[in-house]
Amino acid sequence: MTYTIQNKTVSINGIDHTVTAVDGLDRVDINTKLHYLNVEMDKLKAKQSELVHMREMIDHQCEMIDQCEMRERAESADDLFNEMFGG
Repeated sequence: MTYTIQNKTVSINGIDHTVTAVDGLDRVDINTKLHYLNVEMDKLKAKQSELVHMREMIDHQCEMIDQCEMRERAESADDLFNEMFGG
């Protein structure tokens, strides 16, 4: 990307000062934008963590159902064996 470095006049405590700016943003503007980006990233990370946890709950539930189904199939197979061979 191409950036334009220029001077910018800002008022600090009612006194005008000339500061360096890049594409119209001085250091304070940039730091403010970075702060807000960090806040938004924290929110996204929290949402990501929540969604991962929800997915893990689904996976756990599916594992439990699969285990129950496998146990039922094993019991059914034992019953069938007993019926066929009188065990």
